[in-house]
Amino acid sequence: MSTVPTRWRTTVRDQLQNATERAAGARRHLLDGDGSAAIQEAYPAAVTGATIRVWLQLPPWQQALNADTMHRRVHKELPELFAALVQADVQRVLTTPWHADDAQAYVEEVEQFVAQTGQQVSQWLEDS
Repeated sequence: MSTVPTRWRTTVRDQLQNATERAAGARRHLLDGDGSAAIQEAYPAAVTGATIRVWLQLPPWQQALNADTMHRRVHKELPELFAALVQADVQRVLTTPWHADDAQAYVEEVEQFVAQTGQQVSQWLEDS
């Protein structure tokens, strides 16, 4: 086991906080009936959670990944519904109007994904 540099501990915590806030924002938009805003908030939360998961598997202070490899690994870590969005034209999907009912499953998935990522981070911090 190697020691995790303080700056990376801080970075991971900050990114997890960002994903958590975005997931909560997605839920607020959903409750307000704005499915489009909910998706636009949920997608970056999913990407951030996936990025953290890649970092936990391949610590960047030990092995830097080039941008293409990182991009591919992050996409592989995305939860199911968001992985499907990536297969589509994600820019188009994010700018298309969404009904709140259609966005609900995505918001629920990202909330679960971010919470599970938080559990992984907690365990990682305990172990390091």
